[in-house]
Amino acid sequence: MAARVLERVISRYRPYAPTFKPGDRAPFSGTYVCDRGTMLPPVYVQLSRGEPFPEVAGLGPHTRWRETNIQG
Repeated sequence: MAARVLERVISRYRPYAPTFKPGDRAPFSGTYVCDRGTMLPPVYVQLSRGEPFPEVAGLGPHTRWRETNIQG
């Protein structure tokens, strides 16, 4: 019972899009967002296809980027 509840809660917070870490290459040109938590504003970056994802200050190697639907 508790395991099912835990799985439902975890699935609710799974990212809806692929995530990328620093050094990964952008699969296509576009805007990507790094959500740094509830107390800090998100960081946006525009990358061309094949460019590496940067690290965000304060997060270092724990940085994770998601795709956005923002049109530049």
